[in-house]
Amino acid sequence: MTTRKFRGWRTATAIIAASALALGLSACGGGDEGGGGEGGQVTIEVWDYLGQGVSDEAMKEVVANFESENPDIKVNRTSFAFADLSKSIVQGGVAGEVPDVAIVDVVDNQNFAALGLLAEMDGGMSGDFFEGPWSSTQFDEKTYGYPLNSNNLALYYNEDMFAEAGVEPPTTWEELAEVAKQTTTGDHTGLAISAVKSEQGTFQFLPFVWQTGGDLDNYETSGAEALAYLKGLIDDGSMSSAVANYTQEDARTQFVSGKVAMMINGPWELQNLRDAEGLNFGVTALPSGEEAATGLGGENVVTFAGADQLEAGQKFAEYLTSTDGAKAYCNTSGQLSARQDLTGELELSADPQMQVFEKQLEVAHARAYGGKYNEISVAVQESLQRALTGEASPEDAAKDAAEKITPLLGQ
Repeated sequence: MTTRKFRGWRTATAIIAASALALGLSACGGGDEGGGGEGGQVTIEVWDYLGQGVSDEAMKEVVANFESENPDIKVNRTSFAFADLSKSIVQGGVAGEVPDVAIVDVVDNQNFAALGLLAEMDGGMSGDFFEGPWSSTQFDEKTYGYPLNSNNLALYYNEDMFAEAGVEPPTTWEELAEVAKQTTTGDHTGLAISAVKSEQGTFQFLPFVWQTGGDLDNYETSGAEALAYLKGLIDDGSMSSAVANYTQEDARTQFVSGKVAMMINGPWELQNLRDAEGLNFGVTALPSGEEAATGLGGENVVTFAGADQLEAGQKFAEYLTSTDGAKAYCNTSGQLSARQDLTGELELSADPQMQVFEKQLEVAHARAYGGKYNEISVAVQESLQRALTGEASPEDAAKDAAEKITPLLGQ
């Protein structure tokens, strides 16, 4: 595996501190060595975690297309396990070895920028992308990546249970609480979410915070309101207190087995649910509070400061996230595009259930709070656990979390 020397990080001590969590480099891949080749051809090193299934097929397709259009550039991919990529990038920063380009989780983009690992990119492309995905690439008012593909959270509901209860899909918090209550019986509860003490819990909970019209900068009030709403669902029996231990996969299991009438989850569950025998389900946008909002996931393409082939790497990043490149990638991988001009233009755009997720990109929020996001997320998770389990009131849980969160924002 060939990597590029990283020169000029501005926060070496921060990288070293972050790398304490990076406990092992595990990568697979390979290809030709070096940064040059015959006839002046250069090789760019690309790291990703897309080495399996349709994502791998999509990457191979766009790489082949790019190399055909740019015969002077060869792309050498190294694919990691998902959990290993971010650790390996941080380790690379310490060791002085990073790739030219990486495809990273949207949550990691600002952290890598805060560590000084990333090269600045063209900020004039903001209008090409939805606001949520674009915000995940921003740090210190500069651009450090381009959005590639996106996903978000919506509300799944059991059509048979809804018909039996005589209810319609909810569109507001008030309707969600009422429908959850009316679809709760001795055999099942109304709603399941993932509120586990991990990033999945933060991902699923933050939309409720944003739906209050607030954000993490006023978490003492917005967090308290969101926590009180969810605790109310538990208190009236419409949601099990066990959600504090549910992963998103657990929520799906409860939904498929008929233990809940509704769940919050992402588009990656569509095929699993369609494969479930006898399950009739629908998908609708997350119900709104003061405003509509959902959580954003997906991948961004970043380049690295000091990369030997930075110009060629930037060219590949621009192609991959361009209209043509993103369309090819998303059509093959079955992902939503972060580009506004591809709304309604993808193969999945013809799927009515996928249209729900595509439409919600307009109100999708990124977990983009600076380089201290991991610490912020832990504080959010702790408040969620304390409130839902009854260890603390929603107000006290939010207040304690806000005291931890506020000093960390934007760092």
